[in-house]
Amino acid sequence: MGVAHHAAYLVWFEEGRSAYIRERGWSYADIEDSGNFLVAADLKARYLRACRYDQRVTVKTWIEDVKSRAITFGCDITDARSGEIAFSASLKLICLDSRGRITRIPAAWAAWLRG
Repeated sequence: MGVAHHAAYLVWFEEGRSAYIRERGWSYADIEDSGNFLVAADLKARYLRACRYDQRVTVKTWIEDVKSRAITFGCDITDARSGEIAFSASLKLICLDSRGRITRIPAAWAAWLRG
């Protein structure tokens, strides 16, 4: 059909979050090595226009909110040439301990996330 599958936008969002964290000096591996994990709890997504096969896009990612037990990331996927937004989303991730229980975000993470 010549358009990106709807699931591709979520993969691009995930790649954007990973790149954002790396650019700020950490990685998801660093987070998991601490014994805590971030898991998806709430996703809000809006598909505004289709991205076409071989279209260049820009993924913009940011932190919308940090709470004691959750982080919310925002994302816009835009046409690289025109800047028109094709997809906009926010994803709330909750912090779990090694036993899978909701826990507070470690203080070092919270300082880094808010910094």
